[in-house]
Amino acid sequence: MIRNILMRMRKTFLLVGIPSLFGVTLTAQIDPQYQGWMRSMLPSLTAIQKAADNAAAADAATKLAETFDQVAAYWKPKQSPDAVGFAEAARDAAKAIAAGSADKAANLRKIQAQCNGCHMAHRGDDDPDRSAGGGKIPAGWSVRPDRGTADQINFTSVGDTYRFAMGPAGTFYRSDWTKSGNYGFSARLTQKQAPSHPISYGLSIGGSDQAGPNQTYSYFLVRSRGEYFIANREGDRTWFSPRIFSIKQPLTVVDWTAHPAIVKQGADGRQTNTLGIQVEGDSVIFTVNGTEVTRLPKSKIHTDGMYGFRIGHNLDVDVDQVNR
Repeated sequence: MIRNILMRMRKTFLLVGIPSLFGVTLTAQIDPQYQGWMRSMLPSLTAIQKAADNAAAADAATKLAETFDQVAAYWKPKQSPDAVGFAEAARDAAKAIAAGSADKAANLRKIQAQCNGCHMAHRGDDDPDRSAGGGKIPAGWSVRPDRGTADQINFTSVGDTYRFAMGPAGTFYRSDWTKSGNYGFSARLTQKQAPSHPISYGLSIGGSDQAGPNQTYSYFLVRSRGEYFIANREGDRTWFSPRIFSIKQPLTVVDWTAHPAIVKQGADGRQTNTLGIQVEGDSVIFTVNGTEVTRLPKSKIHTDGMYGFRIGHNLDVDVDQVNR
């Protein structure tokens, strides 16, 4: 998963992922010349990464800066100011390496961040956020969308069932759903239709300041392949791109892990699993369909605060059998 690789900032991504991210941006409009610029980035990045110091990286960094300048020029007449901004910020970081004016590794991370931002803004997976219509949210509930607005999301309740029709991904919470100390929270979640690529959904706990810049919470997700994921949100963490927008990234606690207890997506696109989180003393126990999939120290998870649901973009998910 590209976002997880970016978040961990692995060396392999730094050398391979950056050109691929710029390469998928707005693919329908990319011409062979643009693709050539993308391919030319990898040798430059490799040379910079392997260079002993800034002086040894200067030639490759100068070439990379020139390439990003071409990318920025490409987008200017296409009225894509954010793509221009990402390319120019990456260009400036490459120039700093060439000039020896700043730490090489830090500037490589800045370049990486701009690529991530461009990918996030233009959804290179050809699956842009839809508008699910109406911005409907039941009374008492709030949603924090990852991008866009709540008007792209339709969240309704029918009896004891919550129905989510998502545009952008979002985290749903309410002020009177609050827990602390020892407690349990579980719900059955049903993905109703197959997404275009694996997209996750599940439970959130330990929320605070969820509408503000210092939002914190933890979430426990599953996805179609029969895998689970646990992460913490730690405020609006920016990845060197404040010129355009803040890229919100979680901190991974348990990366995507397959488990036989998780029912995989069926041939009809449906997937149903009951997820549970139990806080007991110094432990947090995560279950799927009644089976413990992992147990973590409470110190690694946000547990006290608001709880609710985390649903991925463009999904249709029903939630019922809520126990809290």
